[in-house]
Amino acid sequence: MNAAIPSTTNWQALLQLSLRYAEDKTRLIPLRRYGPLSVQRPFYPEREVCHVYLLHPPGGVVGGDQLDLQIELEARAKALFTTPGANKFYLSAGEYARVEQQIKLQDQAQLEFLPQENIYFPGALVKAKTSLSLAPNSSAIVWEKHCFGRPANQEFFASGQVITELEVRIDEQPVFIEKQRIDAAEIRRASGLRHHPVSGSLLVYSQSLNKPLLEALRAVEPRQGISGLTQPLDSLLVVRYMGSSTADLNTYFIRLLELLRPALLDRKLCRPRIWNT
Repeated sequence: MNAAIPSTTNWQALLQLSLRYAEDKTRLIPLRRYGPLSVQRPFYPEREVCHVYLLHPPGGVVGGDQLDLQIELEARAKALFTTPGANKFYLSAGEYARVEQQIKLQDQAQLEFLPQENIYFPGALVKAKTSLSLAPNSSAIVWEKHCFGRPANQEFFASGQVITELEVRIDEQPVFIEKQRIDAAEIRRASGLRHHPVSGSLLVYSQSLNKPLLEALRAVEPRQGISGLTQPLDSLLVVRYMGSSTADLNTYFIRLLELLRPALLDRKLCRPRIWNT
C-alpha cells in the first residue's frame, strides 16, 4: 500500500548555519531559519569537532515541499553532520518535492556530511541537489544513501521519479557534476540499477589521498551488493554501491569511514550517538 500524507499546505523551509573555529573547538552559529528545518544543540564527543544533528520534525516530505540547507565551515572548522533517522519522501499528488543543500568549506576546514538514508515511497516525485564549494586545502567526506520503495515489505518503486544532482567546485571552479534520473525503468535497466532498490555514493575530497589508502579502500567489499571506486581527480574519490539492503550499504560505508578518518582527518571513527538509537 502506497503511503501518502495528505496536506493542504506545503512546507517551505530554510536553515542557514555557519561553523567557526575558536578557543580550540568548532562553534555552531545559526544565521537564519524558517520552516521546520532545525538542529539540536551541538555535541562534542571529540572536543574540537562539532557534531550536528539535522532535524525535520514533520517526519517526511511530500510533493510541493521545498527544503533549503545552507552550511558554511569557516577556516579550520571541523564538523560532522548527520540525521536522527531516515528521510522519507511520500507519494506525490503531482508536484515535485525539492531539496537543495549548499555547503561551503574555507581553508583547512574538515566536513563529514553523513545523513541517514533517503526512502522514496512509490509515487514520490523528488528533485534534490547538493552543491559543494571547497577550498583546495579543505577536506570533505560526504555520502548519499537511497532506498527506492520498501523492499523489506515487498513494496517496490513502480511509479515516481527521483532526480538527483551533485556538484563539486574547488576554488570556485567546477570539477565534478553528476545528475541521475531514477524511475521504475531505470531501476530495471541493465545500464541502470539492475533491479537493485538500494544505491549509494560516497564522495571524498582531500589532498592526502594516496595509493596505499586507495588500495586499502578497494580491498573492502560489501557483503551482498556491488561496489566500485573511481577517481576523477588525484584529490577526489567517488565510491558507488548498488544492492538490496540498506543495512549492507551502511555497514560497507562505515567500514570505509574507519579507514578514511584516520588517514585524512587524523582521528578514529566516532559514531554519532544517534546512530545507536
